[in-house]
Amino acid sequence: MLTPSPKPPLRWLNLLVLCLPILVCVTLVPWYGFTYGYDTYEWIWFGALMVFCEMSITAGYHRLWSHSAYKAHPILKSIYALGGACALQNDCITWAADHRRHHVYADNNDKDPYSAGLGFWYSHFEWMLRDFESTREDYSNVKDLLKDPVLVWQRKHYLLLMLLMNLGLPLLLGLLHGDIWGSLFLAGFLRLVLSQHFTYLINSAAHIWGQRSYDPNQTARDNWFIALFTFGEGYHNYHHTFAWDYRNGIKWYHYDPTKWLIKVCSWLRLASDLRFCSNYRVELTRLAVQYNAALSKCELLIEPANWRDSIEHEYTQLVDALNQWSQAKQAWYQARSTKLSVEIHHDFELLQSRYKALRSQLHQQQQNWHSLLHSFSHLQTS
Repeated sequence: MLTPSPKPPLRWLNLLVLCLPILVCVTLVPWYGFTYGYDTYEWIWFGALMVFCEMSITAGYHRLWSHSAYKAHPILKSIYALGGACALQNDCITWAADHRRHHVYADNNDKDPYSAGLGFWYSHFEWMLRDFESTREDYSNVKDLLKDPVLVWQRKHYLLLMLLMNLGLPLLLGLLHGDIWGSLFLAGFLRLVLSQHFTYLINSAAHIWGQRSYDPNQTARDNWFIALFTFGEGYHNYHHTFAWDYRNGIKWYHYDPTKWLIKVCSWLRLASDLRFCSNYRVELTRLAVQYNAALSKCELLIEPANWRDSIEHEYTQLVDALNQWSQAKQAWYQARSTKLSVEIHHDFELLQSRYKALRSQLHQQQQNWHSLLHSFSHLQTS
């Protein structure tokens, strides 16, 4: 009979740093609230520091430094570095090294630092508490970040920055307000624990619940509900498919405050070179997933031939319409920037008319495709 392999030894410092604040939050924070109460000042600073440290992780640690989705001014980088210390999720170089390995080896239990294949608890929290082989320090994939002076400074002074942001700042806020313990418990401990575990939901919950519209071969999922707690990071299947995109929620109605922050910073000249995937490529990727899923279901039907023919026909028509629309859009945009003479102006109007006509045609083909998939989804398989 095989005996289970022993778990790696505990990292006692990590256990103390990560679990002590939780203990304070489930005991002293509610006790102080019921006994003395928290006022509006303390709740406002709790919310402000939540946003500060969470956005420093999502916009800074994650999209800027881990994925180079845009470039940032040194002032913005410095703000992110302070917010990252406030979030107490390690220095950015270490954080990014782990995260880049996660993307390269996603769902590989031996190499992904927080592989979802090892369960919710492991990917959420346990990977930090034990000396697993996959979580040992390796900076070979962050050589570019080791040259960033802001990150080198943050790493060198991380302990001091962490203490100043998590203890010094809440104590100062409490001293100014006349309630040191209220600020420390609310803006310090409760803010810290909630912000950490909201981030951890991306490693755990966003790999278990949700849709896989862009890559069904990995555990990462799109989940709008998780996005509400993680400042837009919940659209995780899209992110794992197009990791270099500065957006996670690509639709206008997607809740992605991190995307909005980066965009506003670009208007203020604090961010530049925002990278994003074209609508054409995004739609083509999504369609391919739907098409392959439909063909796989066809194999389960008693008489699949007619449905397979319909699916292949509509898919071909839609891809063709998408290609024509994309080409017309590109030609129209190019013509808009070179509209100089009457002749060119006339050509521009023709291109504009063609683009609008192809857009209507694409919209009709999309409706046909969705109607077919809707009918197909209600079929009984053998």
